[in-house]
Amino acid sequence: MQAPPEALCAALASRYEVERELGQGGMATVYLARDLKHRRQVAIKIVRPDVAAALGSERFLREIDVAASLTHPHILPLYDSGEAGGFLYYVMPYVEGESLRAKLDREQQLPLEDALRIAREVADALSHAHGRGIVHRDIKPANILLESDHAVVADFGIARGVSAATGETLTATGMTLGTPAYMSPEQAAGSKTLDGRSDLYSLGCVLYEMLAGQPPFTGPTAESLVHQHLSVTPRPITEIRPSVPGWVASALQRALAKAPADRFSAALFTAALTRPDTGSPPATAAPVDGPSSVPQPSVASGARMRSPWAVAATTLLAVAALGGAFYVARPLWRPAETPAASAAHQRSAIAVLPFQNLSAESTNAYFAGGLHDELLTQLSKVAALKVISRTSVMGYQTTTKPLRQIADELGVGSIVEGSVQVVGGRLRVNVQLIEAVTDQHLWAERYDRTLDDAFAIQSEVAQKIVASVGAALSGEEQGRLAAAPTANAEAYRLYLQGQGFQRLPGTLAPNLKAAQLAYERALMLDPAFALAHAALSEVHGRMYWFRYDATEARAASQRAEAEEALRLAPELPEPHVAMGLAYYWGARDYSRALGQLSIALRGRPGDAGVLSSVGYVQRRLGRWNDVLEAYRKVALLDPRNADHLWDLGGETLTLMHRYPDGVEAYDRALSLAPDLHVAAVRRGSAYVLWQGRLDPLRDVLNRIPAGVDLGSSGTIAAQRAWLLLLDRDAAGLLQMPELRRPTVFEGQVHYLPTALYAGWAHQLRGEHAAARVAFDAARVDLDSAVKRLAGDWRVHAARGFALAGLGRLDQAVGEAGWLQQSKVYREDAHFGTMAAESRAQILAQAGSADEALDEVERLLVKPSWLSVHTLRLDPRWDPIRDHPRFQALLKKYAS
Repeated sequence: MQAPPEALCAALASRYEVERELGQGGMATVYLARDLKHRRQVAIKIVRPDVAAALGSERFLREIDVAASLTHPHILPLYDSGEAGGFLYYVMPYVEGESLRAKLDREQQLPLEDALRIAREVADALSHAHGRGIVHRDIKPANILLESDHAVVADFGIARGVSAATGETLTATGMTLGTPAYMSPEQAAGSKTLDGRSDLYSLGCVLYEMLAGQPPFTGPTAESLVHQHLSVTPRPITEIRPSVPGWVASALQRALAKAPADRFSAALFTAALTRPDTGSPPATAAPVDGPSSVPQPSVASGARMRSPWAVAATTLLAVAALGGAFYVARPLWRPAETPAASAAHQRSAIAVLPFQNLSAESTNAYFAGGLHDELLTQLSKVAALKVISRTSVMGYQTTTKPLRQIADELGVGSIVEGSVQVVGGRLRVNVQLIEAVTDQHLWAERYDRTLDDAFAIQSEVAQKIVASVGAALSGEEQGRLAAAPTANAEAYRLYLQGQGFQRLPGTLAPNLKAAQLAYERALMLDPAFALAHAALSEVHGRMYWFRYDATEARAASQRAEAEEALRLAPELPEPHVAMGLAYYWGARDYSRALGQLSIALRGRPGDAGVLSSVGYVQRRLGRWNDVLEAYRKVALLDPRNADHLWDLGGETLTLMHRYPDGVEAYDRALSLAPDLHVAAVRRGSAYVLWQGRLDPLRDVLNRIPAGVDLGSSGTIAAQRAWLLLLDRDAAGLLQMPELRRPTVFEGQVHYLPTALYAGWAHQLRGEHAAARVAFDAARVDLDSAVKRLAGDWRVHAARGFALAGLGRLDQAVGEAGWLQQSKVYREDAHFGTMAAESRAQILAQAGSADEALDEVERLLVKPSWLSVHTLRLDPRWDPIRDHPRFQALLKKYAS
């Protein structure tokens, strides 16, 4: 490769150090460079001088800037663009890897699963872009980059910029838009009204090549290729590669339809490329992202459209458009790692760092945290702002990092810093707003007022920040920021205290009880304080949901406080959040919960907490694409929140059988919070489901201290017992201290007397009398528990296991029937899959093989916690293990 021209190095010297040439394409030369401001390697594409002259720089740069708005794990971001010293350039990440073009040149044909995964990932990226009205126009293997074997689409928006800047083909420069082997018929015909379906045709050509080893059409000239795209039906993929399944061939045929109206949307193509036996929508279903992700112009029939296209084909010259490949090491599923530079120039993307507490008395320390939290809440009500959530900024409480580095890590352009001091009856607050890129102070203010002015200060600060970053503020938003929640200053201070306790990490009962007391005292002073009612409702809900007090009285209190908040202030978002959580946690009425949370989201559009609740409710409803979209948005607003990464991300992706993506989300969470033991355990469990490997889970259980609380997953001992059961280690089970005394392994999704594990261990050893004694001990405990927790599916599941172990098969089947009629089984797409799996195991042990296998088959084809590997490992399936259907399922889903 040639050294970069001296003139280029000099033109970019203030921002980039150009190191060497990486490659050349039809439109640009690519150079490796170092971004001096952000201290990172980048790839700079320098548009050929003749092409730049034909394009005109101003409109080209304005149009390709739309690519900077695309944030997606499978889209390579645009960092920068401009003109310097006569050079027209744009900047993207530098990626150390290869393009799909290089991989195909080396391997010719790809394994089926690899080809489908790459196509699904590209389709997912296209769906995201099409939903924002952006069409790529040049999907081809050279523009698909592979990072750890996952796809990232490059050069988004570049073809749009060329088209907008010229309006005509660049015949004078020897360049046209698109690449002949992958052009859609309408693009080949020179249509000026391309939409997302054109990209899908191109992706169909790419998938065809990955499977066949060649594109659907080949020929010696561009004119030959154009003619074939317009009028020739491609050879069926199964004639070239007979091993391609029929459902893949059908999907490919539809993607390559001549008429755009006969093709998929991007979202539907993603679904169609998922194995039918994994529960994806059929190819004829409505698109996942609605009737149309982009405007769909009316299209005539294929026969009527071909004639003018064929005429246009005789004059169209087509050559490869953008060339050169460049790569960046970026994980597949990290919506949290957004391109910082794309937001760095946007003042309206804000991080409010934790306020420094300067108060001498510890009793006043809550003011700093309370004012900080309330300021975040106020700013999240402004739609024009992107405000990083509390969890992500709290990690910078004691940091010495430069502001620019913090801004890069959080993907923001503005930083708010402040300090709070209480001296006697005075409240002194210093706040400053800084533009991170320039280190320019946009606004600063000092307040020295009475304690009664706490709300007025944070309201004024919020309004000044909005004005200083130039964000638009609607009249309704202005009213929300200015409206005082209570006229009683002491009640407001107690509310801030309660918020401080409630937001302490871990959702621990003592902190919730302290918050409850503070809210109740606030309401004694001002019974009409709607925000305190809403906050108190959430505390009651957490006490109930996390089973610190799983009584109906607690659930009723949650509902009552939410209703009172809504009665007092129906115009505020917080009462709707409280009501949504009351429907979610207390009533498990997920549709109504979603309705209330959606109302709240209109009032707090930038609130990651509300968005995450929406995602969790969508998960209960089984709306999987909506869950992932909520996860993407939450990760933008709260990029360093490990809880969202492992739960809303990792758990959802694992539940959907997207195990590599799930493990990646767990890894990201653990990189932020290495001591987040529940994420480490869930990661180990994912490997059991994904590959049938027990060692990752065994290693983490051996490493974590024995007394660690794993939240909804229970205890380390409970996880170890499950591992030993899968490993068929009866001796290890019986040696566990927990199995030598009557106790219960209890978590949010299981209630298992240890005697059950003793019974299963004795069964493994053929010790039937001892097993019966253990199962009967478990039954006695469960007979008592079912009276106390009559509607608890966990208890009925465990009782079914005990009865099956005792040979009381009719009663065991009765418990399986109870599970099938339960609300969790019928209406909860998350926990309901666990109830269904328990039901199937009970039926298997009770001799109802066909009914058990019906349930198993349903669980394997939809999101669930059952996999072919746990079927193979778990001895509770032994009674039906030799059944032909069971063996057929193991073979069918083996991978």
